[in-house]
Amino acid sequence: MMGRARCLLLAVCALIVMSAPAAAAVQNPAVVVFYSEGCEDCERMLPILNALQAEYPSVGFLYIESSDPDAALMWQLAAAYNIVPSQFPVVFIGETAVVGASRASEATIRTAIRACSTSACPSPLDAVQPVSVLWLAILLAGLAAVVLAIVLWS
Repeated sequence: MMGRARCLLLAVCALIVMSAPAAAAVQNPAVVVFYSEGCEDCERMLPILNALQAEYPSVGFLYIESSDPDAALMWQLAAAYNIVPSQFPVVFIGETAVVGASRASEATIRTAIRACSTSACPSPLDAVQPVSVLWLAILLAGLAAVVLAIVLWS
């Protein structure tokens, strides 16, 4: 019985660690790119974005694929920027948002990234209210304690 409880507790601890959002891994990126695997516009735009990232190393980039758990962040950002993300890629740069791939989109992205490289621009992530990882950890730890108590007393 104690072996089963330890395994359950270990599983809940792993869940707590894995529940921290991946977006937190990049500190205050100025550019947040949402893309989809197999998307032709994304395949055309990603090399341009990668080249801009290499050209402006001081500008932080965050790439999130549409199947990533953090992809729901795109909808929060879209609401904050008052846009409709009707196609991929969706790129947020400072206070600028670009949907899709075109020459005009590329020019807008280049201009915005160049501006971010010369003067600090806000991270798009600042536009959304993140769920506190601390409160999430506390909630999951409480859940783990309840589950452990049920296992031990059953």
